[in-house]
Amino acid sequence: MTSIAGKSFLLNRYLGELRNMGHQERVPPSASSEEVVLLREQLRSLSAEMMFLRQALGMKAASQTHTNGLPHLVTPMQADQGYMDPMIRESTSSIPSHHNSSSSGCSCGTNSQLSPYFLPSSSAGTGTRDPYTELEDLVHMSGPLTEEAVLKVLHHRWQRGECQTRIGPVLVNINPYRGIPTEQVLQHSRHGHHPHLHNVANTALKQLIETGTSQSIILSGATGSGKTYASQLLLRQLHELAGGGAETESFKHLVNAFTVLRSLGCAKTKHNSNSSRMGQYIEAMMSNCSIYRTKLHCYWLDQSRVVQPPQGERGYHIFYQMLAGLSAEERVKLHLTGYSAKDLHYLNNVTEADDSERDRIRFDAWRKSLTSLGIHFFDVMRVMAAILLLGNIQFIDDGGFELDIKGNNEIKSVAALLGVSGVALYRGLTTRTRNLKGQVFKSLCDAQSANQNRDSLAKALYCRTVSAVIRKVNSITRHNNTRHYSATSSGSDDTLSNDSLGCKPMRHQPSPVPSKSSTNQSSTSSHSSMGDGFISILDMFGLESNECNKFEQLCVNFSAETIEQFYTTRVFKHTQDVCRQENVHCDINVEYCDNTPCLQFLLAQDHGLFSVIDSESRSLDNTCDQLIQTLNVKCTQSNGYYTSALENSHQFTIKHSSQNITYDASDFLDANSDVISDDVITIFQKRSCNFGFTTHLFSQELKTLQGGSPKGLLFRISPSPPRECSGKSETFTTYSQDLVFRLDSLIKTLDQTQTHFVRCIKSNNKEEPTSFDSDVVKQQLKSLQILETVHLITGGYPHQLKMSEFVRRYRFLAHHKRLRGTSDRLHDDCKILLDCFLHIMDNSNLPYVSTRWSLGTKHIFLSVEAWQCLERLRDSRRDIAAVIIQSYVRRWSCKTKWPTLKSVLRSGPKRVQFKEPIYEGIQSPPSSVSRSSSESHRYDVVQDSCSMYAIDSSKPEPPPVPKNRPFPYTVTSSVKSADFPQTRIMTHNFPADCKDPLVKKGELILVMGPCDTDGFLVVEHNNYTLKVPHQHTQLKPTGYTLGTRI
Repeated sequence: MTSIAGKSFLLNRYLGELRNMGHQERVPPSASSEEVVLLREQLRSLSAEMMFLRQALGMKAASQTHTNGLPHLVTPMQADQGYMDPMIRESTSSIPSHHNSSSSGCSCGTNSQLSPYFLPSSSAGTGTRDPYTELEDLVHMSGPLTEEAVLKVLHHRWQRGECQTRIGPVLVNINPYRGIPTEQVLQHSRHGHHPHLHNVANTALKQLIETGTSQSIILSGATGSGKTYASQLLLRQLHELAGGGAETESFKHLVNAFTVLRSLGCAKTKHNSNSSRMGQYIEAMMSNCSIYRTKLHCYWLDQSRVVQPPQGERGYHIFYQMLAGLSAEERVKLHLTGYSAKDLHYLNNVTEADDSERDRIRFDAWRKSLTSLGIHFFDVMRVMAAILLLGNIQFIDDGGFELDIKGNNEIKSVAALLGVSGVALYRGLTTRTRNLKGQVFKSLCDAQSANQNRDSLAKALYCRTVSAVIRKVNSITRHNNTRHYSATSSGSDDTLSNDSLGCKPMRHQPSPVPSKSSTNQSSTSSHSSMGDGFISILDMFGLESNECNKFEQLCVNFSAETIEQFYTTRVFKHTQDVCRQENVHCDINVEYCDNTPCLQFLLAQDHGLFSVIDSESRSLDNTCDQLIQTLNVKCTQSNGYYTSALENSHQFTIKHSSQNITYDASDFLDANSDVISDDVITIFQKRSCNFGFTTHLFSQELKTLQGGSPKGLLFRISPSPPRECSGKSETFTTYSQDLVFRLDSLIKTLDQTQTHFVRCIKSNNKEEPTSFDSDVVKQQLKSLQILETVHLITGGYPHQLKMSEFVRRYRFLAHHKRLRGTSDRLHDDCKILLDCFLHIMDNSNLPYVSTRWSLGTKHIFLSVEAWQCLERLRDSRRDIAAVIIQSYVRRWSCKTKWPTLKSVLRSGPKRVQFKEPIYEGIQSPPSSVSRSSSESHRYDVVQDSCSMYAIDSSKPEPPPVPKNRPFPYTVTSSVKSADFPQTRIMTHNFPADCKDPLVKKGELILVMGPCDTDGFLVVEHNNYTLKVPHQHTQLKPTGYTLGTRI
């Protein structure tokens, strides 16, 4: 150990001298960029050899040391925290020479004021700082980039309360299960607790203003990883910047909307106690750099939870909250007296006790929010109560002509709540109308079909109620914004270029959900002015794997795979493809997981999984056994992505991108068909239903039926155009077809925007705020490909700019006479700017940072370090320019005002001095005027005056001042004079004949007293004493005095 310590000491000392030599030596201005590159490469190679030797010696001494179950992977770094040079990392993959590629090391702004990424050297007398906690960007990790090293950095930062870490332009967000509850995020006033998430919103808004390209922020991760929480923080920050803040009516409307949707769309599952069962795509539409409308698009994928929650899980929150929050009188009106969750069939699958007090508090907030949205509270409650009572209705086949009912009281209550007759409800649920070649036939349903109609009605009522709430939320449009965002310089580390990670500029965006309103809007918006477009936030599902995975889990996982493929394409494929097309050599070739084969298996035209399910769903007589048999025949050539289960004939396994998931196909056909017959919908026609809200929920379907009797049509449970069972494939749309179409539209919209990715991770599976489960986090790191992302951004070129854009953005680096400024000389201009950039960095006194760039045929490719250095220089230059511009404007303003001010000061009186300061906003007390003996009146005169005006002279206090007089007056020698100082309002500009008056009309002035010149007042304004005509002022109708602010 002594020998190792001695060798390590000598190496540390040599490294320190080498580092000091690199900082002290300066390259002469005449040196070319090639000579500098060669010198830097030699230093990098020598430093790498010494560093690896020191690590090898240190790892022997620390090979048995562990902390929190994680090994010390970079132990020698803790002995020398000042040496955090990323060039050691880059030496493992040296940069080969290329005809259009260059690499350089430069000193960049990485001190404590310019960059939070690099660690300062520990000074004497101070405690040792943790290098892992201080490392805010994984790109700047030193040493080998391994999964354990990334996990250790995240663990150390989580222990210090830092749950957000960057990977260049990608943000990793760990859910700590502590802090502000999700339901209070939007209305909470605490700022700065999540600076990295706020920077994502700031960067998106800044890029929208600078480039005119619409932005999208994509959150991805497993359930319970905090995606919804992060999306709420991002939405609040956007409204703080460009929406007028949290006090505007539009933002309060948005808070109420999310409060209502949270109870309607969230449920407690085995993995998450507040799991959002709706994917949300939020569009903040911008005009003139200000938000004028926020639109929600919801992806509803868990309809079966309304009628059959999975075993051990709960239904939607609203059902439990209403049972806890309704008063006894309201329960009577809703026919829920005596019912609890255990007494209702749709809710009685959970045996654990509920927190009724918490549900009651949330229900009160939900009630207020629903009323604020303009939706009648009791209308929604009638529908919710009817859904719960529908579950207690059971049809039994007793062998008679008609079906028997178990739950006669419930069917009467449901009929009363929905505004229909009990007989009509019974007939609608137990009758089936068929249309065969134009002939209409009616038949009675069996018990199983009648119970399915009951569940379909319950799901249709719930889905359409949620859709009605969303339509109401999206109906608000904000006009005449007065607060606009100004694009000030922010942290350049979070700023992305136009082509960062494969961004494509977007000028005309189709709406991700086709509708009449969105189509009209998208056709007229062309982003003609600065700050027009939209900033969207996507909060979509992550992969789910339960004990029994049904059709809903298949749709959820398909959505997750689609979003993951978009991330893979944008981050990995596009970045490497552009480099390959322009013959730019990248130092590292990242092997990432591509889920394209899995999606191809799901979406193949003839032999894909969804295609087979759709074809089997077209016939209502097909069974699950026939579906499995067809899948086994057609999906055998799936290259291992489909495997039939041998132990269960109704199960099969799909190989997803991160794990294999087994599905139970027993409900696939019914769930994919997603139909409700017109026999049920005709119940709610206006002539037979006295409850207008339910008629409104089925208005489109009733319009198709034209008020007639059932015609054998089938409608979608969720709002959708009708379809007929005529055997024509073009009119037969299924649930999966609609989902594929909506996701395809969403991806097309995202593909035309500039994207910002937030990868969300949960710290443990038990939602404990003090637990960091390394195994759980490591599994998510693999599924989200965090290590592959670090490798790509560290060794590749994540930022690509067109040469014209690069010259326009960074032309300040060189004198304008050196630049050609023509399209055919862009390549030369880029080289000139890069040489100037290198020269500027070498002449600075900042720590050494390696930067890399490469010139392609049309683009210039930048590493993360080079991009950050350039952006810091640009922000610094813009700040300096702003100060210079402000100084010139102030000088011009003073020069124009000085002649007028000079003449006023020469002719005006001296400034009045007061011994006591005058405080603004303090009511002026009435002055007590001391009268001398010569001014006293005779007693008899006073008595005569009192008797004349009916004043009681025995009272010592004077009569009250009339209310119409804003200031008390004093009568001295038969002259009425006002107390001073007093506040007045200017009725004219002063001077009146000046273009830039000293005091403008409507401004408040402080009158100190009358002037020696008749008709003038002595006025204090903006620290000047002026002589203003009395007729240019009038009294301010208030009892407060304008004074000096202290």
